[in-house]
Amino acid sequence: MNSFSKAVFPIAFVLTTVFLVFFCGIPGFRDGAHFYAPLFQYLYDEVAAGRLPLWNPYENLGQPLAANPTTAFFYPITLFTLGISVFFQIDPLTAYSGYVGGHFLLALFLCYRLARCWGCSRESATLVSFCYAFSGNVLFQWNNVPFLVGAAWLPEAIRQADRIIHRGKIRYAIGFGVVLSLMILGGDPQTAYNAILCATVQYLAECRKWEQLQWKNLYCFLLQFRIFYFRLLLFFFSGVIVFFLAAVQILPALELGTLSDRTLTIHQQTIYSFSVPPWRLVEFFWSGAGGWQFPENARWFSGLPFDNEIWVPSFYMGFFPVLLAIFSFCKHQHNIVANIDRVQINNRLFISFILFLFFALGSLGNWFIIYPILTYLPGYGMFRYPAKLLVVATLMLAFSAGVGFDRLHKEDVFRQHIKSALLFCYVSAFFVLIIVLFRVNIFPKVPNCPLFGTFNTEAARSGLLFTAVSVSFFTFMIRRVIYWKFASYFLVLFVVLDLLIANTWMFASVPNHERNIETFFENAIAKKTIPVRIYRFPVWYPAEFETTSSKQRLAEAIHWDKISLFPKYTLPQRISVIDVRGTLMPKDYNTAADKLRYEWKYGEPGIFETHLARLGVQYVVAPNDIRLNAERIDLSNNKSLWKIRDPLERSYVLFEPNQLVLDVSLNAAETVVIPEQYWQGWRAFLENGTEIPVKRVEGVFRGVDLPAGKHRLTMIYDPLFFKLGLILSLLGVIMTIIVFYFDYRFNFNNN
Repeated sequence: MNSFSKAVFPIAFVLTTVFLVFFCGIPGFRDGAHFYAPLFQYLYDEVAAGRLPLWNPYENLGQPLAANPTTAFFYPITLFTLGISVFFQIDPLTAYSGYVGGHFLLALFLCYRLARCWGCSRESATLVSFCYAFSGNVLFQWNNVPFLVGAAWLPEAIRQADRIIHRGKIRYAIGFGVVLSLMILGGDPQTAYNAILCATVQYLAECRKWEQLQWKNLYCFLLQFRIFYFRLLLFFFSGVIVFFLAAVQILPALELGTLSDRTLTIHQQTIYSFSVPPWRLVEFFWSGAGGWQFPENARWFSGLPFDNEIWVPSFYMGFFPVLLAIFSFCKHQHNIVANIDRVQINNRLFISFILFLFFALGSLGNWFIIYPILTYLPGYGMFRYPAKLLVVATLMLAFSAGVGFDRLHKEDVFRQHIKSALLFCYVSAFFVLIIVLFRVNIFPKVPNCPLFGTFNTEAARSGLLFTAVSVSFFTFMIRRVIYWKFASYFLVLFVVLDLLIANTWMFASVPNHERNIETFFENAIAKKTIPVRIYRFPVWYPAEFETTSSKQRLAEAIHWDKISLFPKYTLPQRISVIDVRGTLMPKDYNTAADKLRYEWKYGEPGIFETHLARLGVQYVVAPNDIRLNAERIDLSNNKSLWKIRDPLERSYVLFEPNQLVLDVSLNAAETVVIPEQYWQGWRAFLENGTEIPVKRVEGVFRGVDLPAGKHRLTMIYDPLFFKLGLILSLLGVIMTIIVFYFDYRFNFNNN
C-alpha cells in the first residue's frame, strides 16, 4: 500500500502529460490565439536570423519589444525553447504549444512539492496539485501564457519563503530570489509582487512566536535576533538576487513603464477592469453557476449588471475540495476563538486562510477596499485587472482542501460533517435538475455578444443539466466510498475526473491547419524592401457573428482575425500596423493615436487620410460601411481595402528590426524626418562613421539634421538600459553560483 501511495502522483502526472499531448493543441481564444502565438513565431524568426528582438518596427511605427515583460524573451525557458526549436527546425507553433503545456505540468509538480512541504500526505498533495492546476483560474491561463508562468512558479516561491522562515539558510534565500526572477523574466511581475506579499504574511505569522522568548539576558537577545531578524536579512538578500538576476528585464521595463500609457490618466480608468463581482465566487463550488462563455453564448450571468468583463470563464476547483477547505477553515477558526491551542494560530492553515481571504477579496477590485489599498504600494498601481489575484486565493484554497482530505481519514466527526455537506450538494443538484427539466425560466435577458452571437437558452439549460447530473453522480459515489479501505485513492480519482469533465472545455485549442490559411490581402499587397504599412480599424467582427451562434466560432474567429490582418497576426508576415493596442504603448504615441482616431470619427473629410499619408500608411483595412477619401482596392465579406494616395516614402536600402539604412538626397540643409517612432537608444551614423544626434520631431518621429547633398544614413538601436541590465544579470548569475556553492560546500547552519 505504501508503494502504491508513492506512485499516485507520478501516475497522475504521466496521464496528464499524455492528455495534454493528444487532446490540447495551440491556444485558440483571446490573447493565446492572436497575441502570444504570433509573437512567439516572430521571436522564432528573429532568433533564426541571428538577431536579438530588441525592437519591433512593425507596430506603432516601432516600439521596444524585449523591454516589454510579456515578451519574456530573456526568460531561460523561452530561450531554451527557441534555441531547441530553431536548431532542430521544429515548427514554432508546435514549440509554443509545448512551451505552454510544459508550464501547466510545472504548476502541477511544484504545487505537489509545496503541499508535501506543508505536511500533506501523498494522496492529499496529489489532490491539492490537481485542484490548483485544473482550477479555472490556472487552467484558463493557457490563453495568457505569462500569467500561466507566474501561476506555475507561485507554489515554489511560497515554499522557498517558508524554508527561509523555518530553516534560515542562505540557499533558500537564493532559491526564493531565483524563483521571483523567473516570474519577472517570464512576464508576470505582478505574481512575483504577490508572492512577496505572501512571504510577508508568512513571516509576520511566524513573528508571533516572539512572545515565547524572554528578555532575560544578552544571550536570549542574540538568540532572538538570530532567529527572527536574520530571516528578515535573508529576505532582503533575496531582493538583491532578484534585482541582479532580472536586471536585463527590470531596467528596460522600468524605462518603458515610466514612458508608457500606464502613467496616463486613462490607465487609472482601466485598473479595475476585470474586477470580480461578488456573486461569481460561487463558481469555486459550482462549475456551471454562470453558464458558459464559449463556443456558444450560454452565459446567463452576462445578463446581470457589472458582469460583462470576464477574465476567467469559471473559477471551479471541485465542489468536494471546496467543502473540505471550508470545513478545515471553520474548525481551525473555532480552535482559535476557543483558545484551545495557541500553536494553531501560527500554523500554515491559518496562513492559508488569511491569504485566501485577502486575495479573494482583493480580486473584487473596486467592489472592496483591498485592491484600492494595494495600488498605493510602490509600483503596484502600474498593474491592471484585480481578477488575477484569484490565482493566489485558489492555491490557498487547494491547500486547505488537502488538510481537510487528511482529516477526513483521521477524524470521525469531520467525516460526518462532510457527509452532511455532500447530502446538501445532492439536494441542491436535485433542485437544479427539477428547474431544468420543468423548463423554469431563470435566465435574465442576455444581450448579444459581438463574437459569440445570441444567447443560446438551450445550451445554457443543457449545461446546467449536465453539471447537476455530474454533481449528483460524484456526490453519490463519494458518500459511498468514504469509508472504504482505499477510499483516499478513489476520492482523488473522483476529484480529477470531476475537474476534467467540468473545466477542460476552457482549453479552447484550435488545430494547426486553421492558422496556415492565406490572408485575403496577400495578392493585393505587393512585397517591397520595406514592410507594407497599414491602418487596421479597431476590433470588429462580421455582422453575422453577433446575430448567429456556432459551435465552431473559435475557429471562425481565428480565420477572420487572420484574413482581416488583426494584430499580432501581422507580425510574422512583417506587415506594419500603426495603431496596435497592447500591454504597453509609449505615452506620446498613445496621445497621437488617440488624435488620429478622433480625426477618423469627427474630423473633416480628407484630414484623416492626410495624416495617414504623413505616417507612410499605404493601405487601410476597414469594414464595408466605412467611406474614405482613398482608392478602393477590393471588397468582400464585410472587408474593404483602401489605398492611400501618395504616402510618404523613404529610400530604404536596408530595413531590419534593429537597424535602418537609407539614402537621402537634399538640396539644402534640413531636418530629415523618418516616419519611425523616436525612442532613447537609437543612434545615427553617416557613411564616414560620424555619429549625429537623433532628436524627437513632433513628439513622435525620429529626426536628424543633415547638410545639403547625398547621404547614406545608418540608424542602429543600441539601448543603454539593456546593456546595463545584461551586465548586472551576468554578475548576478556569477554571484548567485558562488554564494550557493559556498553555502552548500560548507553547509552553513543559520538556525
